[in-house]
Amino acid sequence: MKTSMDIAEPLWSEVKQLARQRGTTTKSLVEQALSRLLAEAAGEGSTTFRLRDVSFGTGGVTAEFAGAGWEQLRDAIYPSPVEPQPR
Repeated sequence: MKTSMDIAEPLWSEVKQLARQRGTTTKSLVEQALSRLLAEAAGEGSTTFRLRDVSFGTGGVTAEFAGAGWEQLRDAIYPSPVEPQPR
């Protein structure tokens, strides 16, 4: 479908530049942007941050840290520096 609309020149310049950088057309870029906007408005594009799972190995947390609070975990990861002994 063909349509026309007014777009601010600075914004359109950025769109054209991004299209060139991505090796695509301005039409495709605008269609992608509109699709994302509509998906977000429909609740499909959740903006909630989700950290990817980068666990090492299997089995989850060890018995030592089951139910541990942040302080215990922090102290195990970053032990307090040893105070120098007086001479």
